[in-house]
Amino acid sequence: MNKFWIVALETFKRNVKSVSFLVMIISPFIMIGFTLLASFVGAKFSETSDIAVISANQELRQNYIKGSTLEVDKKVTTEAEAKKALEAKDIDGYLIISFNEKEETVTGEYTGTTKMGTSDELAMTQNLTATQLDITSKKMALSKEQIAQLNAQAELKSKTVEFKDGKMKEKNANHLAMSMGSIFITLAMYMIILMYAQVTASEVASEKGTRIMEIILSSTSASKHFYGKVMGIFLVILTQVGIYLLAGLGGFMVVKDMPVVKDFLSIMSIKELLLGVFGYNMLYLLLGVIIYTILSALCGSLVSKAEDAGKAVAPVTYLTIFGFMISMMFGMSNPQHILMKVTSYIPFLSSFTMPSRIANGAVSTSEILISLVILAVTTLVLLKFSALMYHSTSLAYGDDGMMKTLKKSFTSMKQERRQRKNR
Repeated sequence: MNKFWIVALETFKRNVKSVSFLVMIISPFIMIGFTLLASFVGAKFSETSDIAVISANQELRQNYIKGSTLEVDKKVTTEAEAKKALEAKDIDGYLIISFNEKEETVTGEYTGTTKMGTSDELAMTQNLTATQLDITSKKMALSKEQIAQLNAQAELKSKTVEFKDGKMKEKNANHLAMSMGSIFITLAMYMIILMYAQVTASEVASEKGTRIMEIILSSTSASKHFYGKVMGIFLVILTQVGIYLLAGLGGFMVVKDMPVVKDFLSIMSIKELLLGVFGYNMLYLLLGVIIYTILSALCGSLVSKAEDAGKAVAPVTYLTIFGFMISMMFGMSNPQHILMKVTSYIPFLSSFTMPSRIANGAVSTSEILISLVILAVTTLVLLKFSALMYHSTSLAYGDDGMMKTLKKSFTSMKQERRQRKNR
């Protein structure tokens, strides 16, 4: 077997059999389980606030109580009674409603021992607004149809077009599916990079500066050894992703007949979802994971101990967070932002920002291809450069720090080039 594949498979087997890999596989399922359990418990035991409604205008009070989604203690009718009930903790608070006849406006003043929850405050405000509308419509003698017309919201339709051969054509892509696909790609890449950055760096740094490395390099080249380790880690990543895909498929088969899922699929088909994930987005995911894996390996080659891998991958972590934050802040709200445009052509960052621009139809096919070519070429250059650096540092026994090691590696590479020229 090729020595490259021997190293790759050995790296793959060692990592897949490790406890840390098992933890990485199980942890997302545990998190999802806890989230679903918390949601279920929260929905089961959630309670709305018990309030009292006070008003000098009994018609106004009755109208409010009729439309209230909160529990109302109807026995409490005065402010004095409400204060006593609040002190005795029979109610969570009370609302005093008044009507300004001059301005013809309804106002409410809530008093409670604790701050009102956001959902309760929103429900109370909406009910007061509905009460206000009811009073106004009665005074103006409006019919139910007229009230419905006043409440009707304007409809906004949008379409995305492109020009081909001087003719305008509408794009048929489902923007919701594309947006969901870009978010999935961005989150998946973010999680994979953060999970495997230190694993990759530790793997590369594990045998450096030891007698084992001398034995290894006597049977194969440093570059083959480096490429094999990177490939091994990439196979581990593919294995984890494959497990999640199978789990996702199994989960879908279980829930596909649920009403919520059917309603969702009536808006967006499976085909549209897959189109949102695959295609150009998948290329950005693959190239993004590869280039960050190589960068993590490069950082790992600059330290002499596996224990220092956490510090070594700090630049990788910061770069990942930076790209992710740009995508989250501007990706959906403003894909044409100058920061999105510029970073969509910068390797390392383009994997995060370009999928969002694609989802919003804010970029042409030629721009996507240019961005992909830049990313692919940079990945190959970084791979070659990282292998050369690994060759220079593979037998380094000192602990000089990353910057000093980097300088020494450059010096060593220059000396090797001179020696080759002199031969």
